[in-house]
Amino acid sequence: MARAVIFGISVSPGLALGRIRHLHGALRGERRRITDETIPAEEEALRRAAAQVRAALEKTLAAMPAPLADYDEIVAAQMELARDPRLLGTALARIRHRKICAVWALEETVEELCDLFRGMDDPYLRDRAQDVRAMGLRLGEALAGGAAPRGGPGAGVLVAEDLSPADVMELEPDAILGILTAEGGPTSHTAILARSLRVPALVGVTGLPDAARDGETVIVDGLSGCVLLDPDEEDLARYARRKESYESWERHARATSRRPAESRDGVRVSVRVNLENAAELRELAGCGADGVGLYRTEFAYLGKELPGEDALFAEYAAVASHVAPEQVIFRTLDVGADKALPAHAALREPNPALGLRGIRFCLAHEELFRAQLRALLRAGAEGNVALMLPMITDSREVRSVRRILQELRQELRARGLAHAGRLPLGVMVETPAAILTADTLARECDFFSIGTNDLVHYLMAIDRNNRHVAYLHEPLHPAVVRSLKRVVDAAHREGIPVSVCGEFASDPCGVALLLGMGIDALSAAPRFVPGIKHMLRKLDTDTCAELVHTVLTMPDAGAARQNIHERLRRLLGQEFSFLATNHATPGQP
Repeated sequence: MARAVIFGISVSPGLALGRIRHLHGALRGERRRITDETIPAEEEALRRAAAQVRAALEKTLAAMPAPLADYDEIVAAQMELARDPRLLGTALARIRHRKICAVWALEETVEELCDLFRGMDDPYLRDRAQDVRAMGLRLGEALAGGAAPRGGPGAGVLVAEDLSPADVMELEPDAILGILTAEGGPTSHTAILARSLRVPALVGVTGLPDAARDGETVIVDGLSGCVLLDPDEEDLARYARRKESYESWERHARATSRRPAESRDGVRVSVRVNLENAAELRELAGCGADGVGLYRTEFAYLGKELPGEDALFAEYAAVASHVAPEQVIFRTLDVGADKALPAHAALREPNPALGLRGIRFCLAHEELFRAQLRALLRAGAEGNVALMLPMITDSREVRSVRRILQELRQELRARGLAHAGRLPLGVMVETPAAILTADTLARECDFFSIGTNDLVHYLMAIDRNNRHVAYLHEPLHPAVVRSLKRVVDAAHREGIPVSVCGEFASDPCGVALLLGMGIDALSAAPRFVPGIKHMLRKLDTDTCAELVHTVLTMPDAGAARQNIHERLRRLLGQEFSFLATNHATPGQP
């Protein structure tokens, strides 16, 4: 029996066996009061540490490992963070005004910024807390007199409180067997990099890194979200059998990923990818995606300066031309008071999740929005581009955007710039208002995309980041299932397609239910596309429609999930556990 079993959130599937390699210690150091005379020395120590970190990152950029070359922009953003006034400037101010040592000032500043990001509603921007914490760890190491040892020679499982892309890039990619962190989320850089490297990864691991001993053998089970510390012979034998079965299944899923996702009774579903930024485009070649169902545009806005129209056009055109002739659906800027842009002073609000975010923010800051829309119209001449509006609650918002687009097309014609004559315009269905008026909205739109993450958040009136109510984030709750059915039916009555781009699209329970509802497209992280397509080919719509009917009569989410699990295990056998990655209850493969 293993010495201990600890649990986390699986963000990249697979199984790995290796020795633990600690990468960072926690950001905890001395808490020392200083005098007026020693303030300059503490300030200089922090400035030197920041310069040392920037120099190390520059060296990393110059020697980028080939498998990670597309992540150079992320490392460049880390370099900017090492001089960002919100981090470095605030820490220096704390040294001066509170007369505390550099380590203490840095720790407090990092925690303050992490709390700010964790309070944001968008999962991508919320996970940017990881960038801040990882930079804090690097600065803390430099203040302590140098970088921490990088875990020793040879392949192993990386263990850290948190990781940045630069941390991974400083290592040989082939030496990384798996990744375990105490922090992070499904859209964190740890998750994105692990999926790119095709290694299993768990984030939010309980008891890490205290429970993990450096050099100890560990099994990382990215299928069920658990970690076995110091496994015995029986554990190792079971792991070897499961790993062989999973890798054989995954090879088959990837080998057939170019085939259409067509159910057993001939119904075809488009399976697309969600992309965080242009660096992930290289994932498309091997996953068999039918285009991009969600391209988040926030990444370009996270620098010190707001991007101009030409810079945005260059990014969007590159993405559109790369994906052509398949379609790219760009979600327009989804930020607000809860996710303030570094270069834009957004209003502070007492309840930002219900405040000026998404389309509300864009219509309130129209010049910023117009620059993005002009870039998207121009990119439409380079490929197959569609626009998607977030946080819609009223058809008037859609009509306002159509009016702006018409004005911008006239502007671009006057400037003599090539642009799309018309771009398909859709909305994210993620608010109760959008659900209840789906029939009206459908008459204003070319397509719907259901964002199940926020939809559950708003329907259940919960903060996903609040651990006390996290158990209520359940996409199989009767209110959620009935809402999904209502939206799909309303879209089809008005003759427009509907897709799902939230995490429910890669949950096997979600795939089965959505097929039964008549969904037109699913969109998920590239890593999950082959498995989704493989699963769809194993199902038939009549069986799934019957499953929908049964679930709609269920009294609660627990009963619904148990019923679906039983049906899918009978239909899919062992494959069900492989498909359930990132959705399993800890300890329940």
